[in-house]
Amino acid sequence: MGGLVEAASAVVDRRLLTTTFLPVLVFLSALAAVAVAGVGWVTAVRWWAGLGAEVQVVMSGLVLAGALLFSQLLAVRRAGLIRVYEGYWDGLPYGERLAERCRLRFVAGEDQRRSLYPVDESRLMPTALGNILRGAEDHSGDRYGIDGVTAWPRLYPTLPDSFRQTFAAAAGDLDLMVTVSGLGLAFSLAGGVLGALLLPWYWALGCCWGGLVVAWWGYRGAVRAAEPYGELFRSAFDVYRWTLLDAMGLRRPTEYGGEPEQWRQLDKLWVIGAPDSTHVASLGYPTTAPAADTPNPAEPVPDKDSTAPRASPPLQDSSLDLVPSGNGRKARPLRLGLWLVAGAVVAGIVVVVGSLAVRSPDGWVAARTLHPYRILAATDVKGPAGTAGRYALRQIEEGEQVPPEVLGPRLPSGAVDGKTVITLRPAPGHLYADAAARGTTATLRLVHRTATSDGEATSRTFPGVIVLDLSGGEPRTSLVIALPVDRVENLLDHVADSDVYLVTTTG
Repeated sequence: MGGLVEAASAVVDRRLLTTTFLPVLVFLSALAAVAVAGVGWVTAVRWWAGLGAEVQVVMSGLVLAGALLFSQLLAVRRAGLIRVYEGYWDGLPYGERLAERCRLRFVAGEDQRRSLYPVDESRLMPTALGNILRGAEDHSGDRYGIDGVTAWPRLYPTLPDSFRQTFAAAAGDLDLMVTVSGLGLAFSLAGGVLGALLLPWYWALGCCWGGLVVAWWGYRGAVRAAEPYGELFRSAFDVYRWTLLDAMGLRRPTEYGGEPEQWRQLDKLWVIGAPDSTHVASLGYPTTAPAADTPNPAEPVPDKDSTAPRASPPLQDSSLDLVPSGNGRKARPLRLGLWLVAGAVVAGIVVVVGSLAVRSPDGWVAARTLHPYRILAATDVKGPAGTAGRYALRQIEEGEQVPPEVLGPRLPSGAVDGKTVITLRPAPGHLYADAAARGTTATLRLVHRTATSDGEATSRTFPGVIVLDLSGGEPRTSLVIALPVDRVENLLDHVADSDVYLVTTTG
């Protein structure tokens, strides 16, 4: 298994490994844990051990290959998930209206991160993450007239390696937190449904709410990770924008006032394929070839009398505080946190109701205290028929729900008449009952571990034994059986120093 993990990590680059592949493995492991807990750890371990080494290796390889493929797909779609977290909700039902009401929180309220948000309030986004990233995108345009989104793919290759490594680390932290948040939401849904099908309602509720807590924690981590990411994005334009002009062989502007026009014309050249015909000269094509040893001029200092656009102060227009909605009423800021808590409560209620409906489909409730291994009568359990002839594997108090998994199979009429229920716990490693199942009739054979004088081991046979329950993995550790009363003393006298075999027949 370790070799398979090493092989998988060898074909995954480090960033994908840490930001996507490992979270996906944890996500799949958590889902597997829910499934295994539902079917039983002992059953799962026995099933896995019975596959054989070759099948185990193949299945492990398929799981890792599937995790790797899922990681690649998630990495490709992560940009779309980030856009949703930023607040681009136009494609969602009532998304525009919801986004507007959430945006008003940042227009009307105070926020310690306000300096990281867009200067123009009309550019504010519905979420803190969206405002931090949009503020970083708008920074270069507010200061220098550079469209950050268009210029970034062209500026990034010209950045120094040390800066790119620092920026990649910040971007990796942001990607990791968004991935964790998205997988938390996925686990809340998938784990909640799986838990409702396989586990008691409180475990299903824990899966649902646990996934939502991880999703919220991941989002808050993404907001914190976006702060250094945004600052580095701003710094790239503040410090290294000249390297893009140098790489293109264009002149640097000689004054601050001419810089925005040069970037605007370059943006038009990049986006629509041609600058304005009256401002071609603003592109900065060299008039003469510079000498090879001529040092690059220093970055110009903004002139006090420059006419270049400067960052405008936040708008104080009170009309932005309350924006009219479609029904003539004034839209008010939406308290998103309260709605999220309410949504989590509703999701939990849905999971609990679904779990109770699935786990106790017949609505079975104990009409009286049900003792272990006693055959149930029709009046012992309230609800539709289906429990008569079965038996409880553990004690169930009066009024408790009776999940199907705590009931043994239905036994033939009179199968336990005249029999006593006994729990056998032989010495470790001396019970051989791997092929037995609850409700089967078998032959119990005791083989004495000490041979007689002639070298033969003595044995005793107890036919007609009914298997009520088994516990332990491989080998079994205990056995609950029903056998005739007159054979009990003989069995107990010899079980301590014997190997216990449970012989069943098929067909």
